[in-house]
This record gives sequence, structure tokens and C-alpha cells, in this order.
Amino acid sequence: MAVALPEEEFPWPFDGPDWRMALGVRPLVPARWVLADATLPDLLRERHRLLAERRREVLALVPGAEKAARAAADAVLDSALAAYPGLHARLPDGRLRCGVTGAIHDPADFAANPLELPGRLFAEDWCLMQPSRGQWRLTAAVLCFPNRWKLAEKLGRALAGIHQPVALYAERLAGPVDRFFDTLKPGRGVWRMNWSLTDDPALFQPEEVAHTDPDATLSPANAAGRLFFRVERQTLVRLDGEEAVLFGIRTYQRPLGRLDAAQRAGFASILRSVPPEVARYKGLHRTAGPALAVLEG
Repeated sequence: MAVALPEEEFPWPFDGPDWRMALGVRPLVPARWVLADATLPDLLRERHRLLAERRREVLALVPGAEKAARAAADAVLDSALAAYPGLHARLPDGRLRCGVTGAIHDPADFAANPLELPGRLFAEDWCLMQPSRGQWRLTAAVLCFPNRWKLAEKLGRALAGIHQPVALYAERLAGPVDRFFDTLKPGRGVWRMNWSLTDDPALFQPEEVAHTDPDATLSPANAAGRLFFRVERQTLVRLDGEEAVLFGIRTYQRPLGRLDAAQRAGFASILRSVPPEVARYKGLHRTAGPALAVLEG
């Protein structure tokens, strides 16, 4: 790699000791739109594998979204290359050399879905939202690390439909989220966090398992290595010159056994305060018992 990257900073998604449902957005510093750290080589290896082996599941675009997707890809790359000079190189002919893999990419090769190019160079997933028929709809994406949702089932759907399974979303967040998309200013961005507790170490998790039976082999004795605290750092940026919002997802994951004492206590407090409907949605009946045994043990 041409440049040394910092060690991973595992983000903490909670502002207090108790669970609460809120949009929770904060202003985005442009230089931190894309985040790269020492885990990037491993993450890119997995992303490239998925783009080769599961291409139809991780890459999609609604016809007509190509122009906005190209603007989105250009904006991401301009920002990321400026934030990490020396990581990737823009060649005189406009092609890009990846400082991790050594591969040379021609943007013209990604005309079918321009979001694939930043998806090959950085760890973030990208979802493009555009207004159509009075609602913001998902029109293009590169989604290598879904957290129990399938891109093909969400493509073309409006925000309410995309979030339909999310507990309490319709009651508490649907209106604020729609208004937020309508009022976000061009060139401005925000970020927020989301979290889950999973018994699967895979980053590619398209299957919904929250309502399946618990794994009988999972126990307090092995949960420290079998359960994973998964965090998404989500960014939303309204594109200049396009009526579109780009939604970025940087996924982090850590075994419960690697959390420090303060993190264990904080996460235990959150798990004990999650309301029943949210616990069902997150599948905590499968994981919370063994997790609390580790966190409070």
C-alpha cells in the first residue's frame, strides 16, 4: 500500500445509558465523508469477491439513474482522494490506480452503475435516493455488506417501504425522515449511527433471521466469541447539481469479547432498556441472554 492507514477506530453508537429512537443526525465534516483505516485491504478483498460472485445481489440501478449515480461517484471519489492523498492515484488519462490492490480502473468501464467504482476503492456501501412520484426512492446502490435486507427487494421503493420492517419507524420516524430529505441543502451532509447484535460474523448478511429460533449451540460460555456487535456509520449528503441524496454505510463489527469494560457496561445498559417491539425486530430473543451474560459477567 502506498500510504500507511490509521488503526481502526471502532465507533460507539450510543449517546447515553438508555435506548432511544431518534434520527440522531450530526453535521458531517467533508474530509470525513469516507473513512479509511488499516482494515481496508481485508474489506476490499471481501467486496471484490462479492462483486464477482454475488454481483446481482450487491449491485443495482434503476434505468435513468445513471447521470445522478455518476455525479455521486465523482463526488465521493473527489472527497476521498483529497482526504487520503497517496492511497489511490488518479492517472493523467483519468483512470484510477488502487493503492491497495494495484488494479487500474477506468471510470468508463462502470457506466452501467458508476457507484461500483467507489465501492471497489473504499469500504463504504452507497445507496442513491432520488425523488419520484412525490417520494424519495432508492434508484441505485452498491451494497456489499447489507444488514439483513436484500437490495433487489428495496430497489425503486420509497423510504416508508424500505423501512417498513423497522419497529416504531412508521410511528416515530417516517415523517421526520421524509422532511429531512426534503430540506437537506445541496452540498451539505450529516452522519448518524445504527447498531445490531448478530451471531453471524459475515459482513454480507442479506437474510432476515430476527424471527428465527435461537441457535441452540450459543451459550453464555461461548458468546464472547460467537456474538458480534455490529455498527453502521451512516452518512447522508445532498448532491450539488442533482436532485439526489447519497446514503453511505460504513460497517464495523467486533466480537463481544473484544469490548472494553466501559463498552460492556454501556451496551448491557442499552440491551436492558430496549422496548419489546424493538427487541423483536432486532432479534434480541436470539442473542440478548447470552450477550448479557458476557457483558455483565
